[in-house]
Amino acid sequence: MKWMPIAFLLILVAGFSLRAPRLAERPLHHDEANQAYRFGMLLEDGTYEYDSNDHHGPTLYYLTLPIAWLTGVESFLDSNETTYRYLPVVFGMLLILAIPLLRSGIGCIAVLATALFTAISPGLAYYSRFYIQEILLVFFTLLTVAAGWLSVKSGSRTWAMVCGLAAGLMFATKETAIIAYAAMLGAGLLCALVARRVHLPIKNMILAALCAFFISTVLFSSFLTNLDGPLQSILAYKGYFARGTGVETEHIHAWDFYLKMLVRYHFDGGPAWSEGLALGLGLVGCGFIVRNKLPANCDPGLARFLMFYTLLLTAAYSVISYKTPWCILSFLHGWIILAGIGVASVLEWCKRTVTLRRASIACQLTVLGLLAYPTYATYQLAHRTVYRFAADYRNPYVYAHTAPDFKNLVKRVGEIAAVSPKGKNIYIQVIAEPETTWPLPFYLREYPNIGYWVDAASVPRAPKPDLIISGTGFEPDPGEFLSEYYGLRADSLLAIHINSKLWNAFLETRK
Repeated sequence: MKWMPIAFLLILVAGFSLRAPRLAERPLHHDEANQAYRFGMLLEDGTYEYDSNDHHGPTLYYLTLPIAWLTGVESFLDSNETTYRYLPVVFGMLLILAIPLLRSGIGCIAVLATALFTAISPGLAYYSRFYIQEILLVFFTLLTVAAGWLSVKSGSRTWAMVCGLAAGLMFATKETAIIAYAAMLGAGLLCALVARRVHLPIKNMILAALCAFFISTVLFSSFLTNLDGPLQSILAYKGYFARGTGVETEHIHAWDFYLKMLVRYHFDGGPAWSEGLALGLGLVGCGFIVRNKLPANCDPGLARFLMFYTLLLTAAYSVISYKTPWCILSFLHGWIILAGIGVASVLEWCKRTVTLRRASIACQLTVLGLLAYPTYATYQLAHRTVYRFAADYRNPYVYAHTAPDFKNLVKRVGEIAAVSPKGKNIYIQVIAEPETTWPLPFYLREYPNIGYWVDAASVPRAPKPDLIISGTGFEPDPGEFLSEYYGLRADSLLAIHINSKLWNAFLETRK
């Protein structure tokens, strides 16, 4: 099939168009800003220490270092939104590029369809522009499955090592990797029950396990400089298990939270969102797998494994009380692979059922024609998701996100600093709860004289600040400060209180 490389190239172009442009437009989510701040510590101090309470694993930070070096970023101050979002863009594209590793197991047509649906998935496109761990986890998961398949198929020790390293990187990326491990184990057991036989390449499995242990230990120990890190990565599950059961967390949602995102999500007059193309065709793929009516170049064992794995992972995330939109990616990509198998199976059914060559070709073209509009509509939805509605609360992938108006607050701080004799050395007080403070520390990082307090009672009386940024409950002396209000998130505001002399100086520049 000489046309396949051209088709794959066009898919890459489509994926790139949804991932790379206009990265700085959307304000940083508070999680992104927090991750960026921690990377800044690694960049400037050269040290990293795993935090078992939050922030997840070390891969995000270490993998950002080469991007900082290549873009000439030498300090946290030098960085910007784009610096950090390059990394998820790279891994979002690598996710598409890695799909051909499954070619020997699911066939060329399924690979092409999977790559296309991966490229245009609204969820995958959105979080391929988001500086958190999720898209890295999805990539390493795919690499684990693909390398494991190639190792089992060929007996290759090299692929066993790749599988182990990828599995270790899953763990070093995010603690939820163990949910995927459990789903893989469960899928393997179910496949063995269906096949009524067990094939365990023990030596390769041990080799893979050693590689996984090695890479995760090296990273969690900060390259063997913090030997307590690997132990902390295990002890961290005490807190994560508590959150998963709904203890000490606000992120509690009903069991059908993800199902609604997959099928149809519509909120407050916004457009309807759906990953229905992947889910619908994925269910078609499951039907062909169950009936064992797969194309000749699709391995039934691998297809069954992918089906069981995706179903178990979907069920696990649905049962867990703790839910955030980005967690959908882990099993969403499983549905996308099943959708690719579904497309290949339907086209193969046309070949088998319609014996006349021209009629068979017409049948296949009809199927592709029927898929053309929903595919284009999904691309258009992804385009709206990552650009027009990138920070709109009606977008299901926008979760407790920083409002676009927040950048106007940052702009106002810069305008006031510009009219002050102190310049960027103006004294700024931030009085707010931690959940309403971020992403201020990122956006105000160029102001050295800034302090953060949780309550007004603990703020020193002297010296007098030039600016105060606070929640809406704080009221300064109206004779000394003029107040403005800006959106922080859909449900919260921040106030900026400007010294009256600086405010008057600013007004003079507007005459």
